[in-house]
Amino acid sequence: MKIAGYVFAVIGGLALIGGLAAGHSVFGPLFWLALGIVLIYFGKKKEEEKRSAKSEATTPSNDNIHQNVNTQMVSADAGKEEVKRETTTYWEKYKSENPAKASQLQALLGVDFSLLSDNDAQEKINSVNRLCSQYSCEIKDVKKRCLQDLEQFPLSFLSKMIEMTEKEKEQEAFNFNIAQENTVCAMMIGWMKERKEILENSNVYNNHIEDDPAEDQLTPEESFRKRYTNALLKRIGGNANNALFCEGYDSPIAHELMDVMYAFLKDTTEKERADSHGYGKRYTSVIIEETEKVTKQYCHAALQECVEHFNFPNKKVVTSFRCPYCGSWKVWDEDYGFECAECGCTWHAPLGYNLYLEKH
Repeated sequence: MKIAGYVFAVIGGLALIGGLAAGHSVFGPLFWLALGIVLIYFGKKKEEEKRSAKSEATTPSNDNIHQNVNTQMVSADAGKEEVKRETTTYWEKYKSENPAKASQLQALLGVDFSLLSDNDAQEKINSVNRLCSQYSCEIKDVKKRCLQDLEQFPLSFLSKMIEMTEKEKEQEAFNFNIAQENTVCAMMIGWMKERKEILENSNVYNNHIEDDPAEDQLTPEESFRKRYTNALLKRIGGNANNALFCEGYDSPIAHELMDVMYAFLKDTTEKERADSHGYGKRYTSVIIEETEKVTKQYCHAALQECVEHFNFPNKKVVTSFRCPYCGSWKVWDEDYGFECAECGCTWHAPLGYNLYLEKH
């Protein structure tokens, strides 16, 4: 439009000059000159409007500025939140989602989980969960359940159990691809050691049974027999009629009785006391006689069978109470030896009197 205005203005101007010089009418040239000026004016005005609109489009308004600032602040806050999520440890997340279990875990293992790596924390938690699943109990009860199971095993068993569990720990770590110190076996070993320490600190060799003042009428030997028998029965405790613990020379109770017997046999204080009261020469015989009464009554086994298995646990013992072929307890004592009432097999069960004291 502006270009056309310039063209019409030039034409109109030239025509006007020519008309004035020749004395002709100037109305026509003035029309074209005016038209050109009008077109130039409106063309410039339209260009200014375009520039103004373009300027407004490129210059952000206050609302846009505030919106951009808010967007940047939200983005910054989101970034901080993302960083916070990334730096939250596995234990912190577990503790926030399971506060009660987290407290029980720390009490159970005595470990400050906040000092562990994410990997160690997760492995320990998973191991405890596996053990709880096995016992069908909560975290707070799992140690108690394990210790109850360990009560059936005598002191003499625990060292071997710890040794075997050490080997199992390696296999468990391999199977679950975890560190050995994070396995169930590692927990069990710690609890077995606790149980072993309790037994060692409370057994008969550290706690001698004193004479009962009400038994002044008994001879020193009779008084000792009673004290010693009470020590044996005390060790059996509530398992006296439990077949799982009592049947046979290889039962846990039989091993407990052997622990008590050997403790007294090697107790120099008790031996000196027996010498001073006149039954020193019969001291060993008294212990053997009283122990055999208890093994036959509560373990259904001869003392010598218990002694043999206690000293040589991997050696097969030929017993007069149990068939060595089918395991039946229905045994007849015949002139030609022992016969099983179940399978009809016969065998001999020679018994010696070797206590193997040199091993203890």
